[in-house]
Amino acid sequence: MTENDTLTQSKELKKLEFLASRRSSAEIEELLKGFLKFIQRKNLLTPEIFDDVDSLLQQEDENIRNIFLGGEVENVPDVLRYVIQAFLMYWKNHVRQTIQEQPDTTKPRHVPSVHSARHEHPFVEGEWVVFYDAKGRTYLCQLRSGTQFTFHHGALPLDDVIGKSEGTVFKTNKGAHLVAFRPTLKEYLLKMPRHAQVVYPKDSGVIVLWADLRPGLRVLESGLGSGALALVILKEIGPTGQLVSYEIRHSFIQKAKRNIERYFGYEPENHIIHCEDITRARIESESFDRVFLDLPTPTEGLASASAGLKPGGLLVSISPTIPQIQETVEWLRASHMFVNIEVLENLLRPWHIRGHSVRPAHRMVAHTTFIVVARKILPGQSFRDDSYF
Repeated sequence: MTENDTLTQSKELKKLEFLASRRSSAEIEELLKGFLKFIQRKNLLTPEIFDDVDSLLQQEDENIRNIFLGGEVENVPDVLRYVIQAFLMYWKNHVRQTIQEQPDTTKPRHVPSVHSARHEHPFVEGEWVVFYDAKGRTYLCQLRSGTQFTFHHGALPLDDVIGKSEGTVFKTNKGAHLVAFRPTLKEYLLKMPRHAQVVYPKDSGVIVLWADLRPGLRVLESGLGSGALALVILKEIGPTGQLVSYEIRHSFIQKAKRNIERYFGYEPENHIIHCEDITRARIESESFDRVFLDLPTPTEGLASASAGLKPGGLLVSISPTIPQIQETVEWLRASHMFVNIEVLENLLRPWHIRGHSVRPAHRMVAHTTFIVVARKILPGQSFRDDSYF
């Protein structure tokens, strides 16, 4: 293959990747991206295949769903059919090998924990700490003997931190001061690795109260992402509760599991993860106390999630855009299963206080997401929301 051929193929792939990213269904988008990576890895992107795939990507989601998820490859050019069949074999094995739906509790793994350290004890090697600098900026760091923490104001040997107590002030080799603490959950959520937009602490704090999370509840979550909301839910429901999460992207699941394990120091036995689209999942009727949806198209998951929610249970849907929440609220009203539907947006404005200078800070955490909260009524009951009509 010549250099020009490589450049041309690269441009073609970028176009196909762009088309794949425009899907409305997250499940279809994930499949198509995996399909394009498969074609690239197998070096199958001939001009003929490119045209066929280009036509395929511009079809409706339902047609793509039938071809990939239903396994039917009729009405597809012969060359592309064989490529799709090979990909489907690869995809099933890939998903099976990549993710275990339930953690193996027979051999519990223990890793350095953010959450479980006793705060009256000195820092130990492997523990996670958060450094504050003079500007109030925070830095999450794991204590490793023989290494150092480095930032733009110098370096600090981590051996100097190990064995010290929370609140100790340290000086870097450039004279800057850092104070060390164990991170709060809020600080951990903002600093942990992520590949998807997380539910910010300002929103998760409201969600905890509005959803009335408490120990012992059985909770359903769809859209695990990087695990931020799952961490908050697990902390609130405690070991007597249970969280069941659905996520179609196995790469997201792996990172979320690492984030959760790093915070608790182990894989919580009461957290069950399914690598599956909630719209196709078999959810036991009225088996959950709370339901959380964080999906690109919330209405796709509302039917399954609503069926799994107990009467009196609360449903929370999180969406960043107005069209999403409008569709969600209209669906909830049309279902006649929910009352007391609320839509919230939480804006956080810090203040600057220094001497006579008392004013709002120049920067604030404004819009991050909309929160829709609704409560399920007993099936067969009729209730008319007069405030809407």
